[in-house]
Amino acid sequence: MAKTNSSYSGGVRGDARAIWLSTNRDAAKVLDGYILKAEELFKSRIAEAGLVLTSEMLSSFRTFAAEEGDGFVQARLRMSALVRISDMRDLNYPRTPPLAAMERFVELTGVNKFPIVPGYPTKNLIRPASETATIERIAWGIKMNRARNPNVKRGYRGIYSDPLLQDVLPYLFRDLFDAANLTAVRGFKLLFSES
Repeated sequence: MAKTNSSYSGGVRGDARAIWLSTNRDAAKVLDGYILKAEELFKSRIAEAGLVLTSEMLSSFRTFAAEEGDGFVQARLRMSALVRISDMRDLNYPRTPPLAAMERFVELTGVNKFPIVPGYPTKNLIRPASETATIERIAWGIKMNRARNPNVKRGYRGIYSDPLLQDVLPYLFRDLFDAANLTAVRGFKLLFSES
């Protein structure tokens, strides 16, 4: 019967070197480097898009060093919601102007300038009995259209997710894979050197 080492159980050695190998120290080092790179890329994309009106957006970036846990490593990059909002293609405001303001707009523009009265068929150009009812209908139609459709449409800038998806994550995954391989090689080397 072979003699067993009491400090060895379940494939993990009980000494300090085995504990070092089982931590995520290499992955944490890689993440620390990439979290700083991601912050730089976000800031450069914001500057390229010409969105730096105040320093609030750029000064909102906060990086947190990689934290090691039991079986995981995490690193965080926090930024203002302004970065996400400024990158959106459509902005849809949940509130619309008051109905009284819309009625005033229709009244000043003139009901003749609106070819359609919501709720009335356009084929025979049928309109409500009074001009007040026509103004109310048209104003309500404009208000509901504003509520359903984005108020502001603009081009995509690529400042929110593109730096991560194109310039950080592909290389991060490659370097994490390399770090995991290096840790595995060190583990094999330790196991075979003491055999």
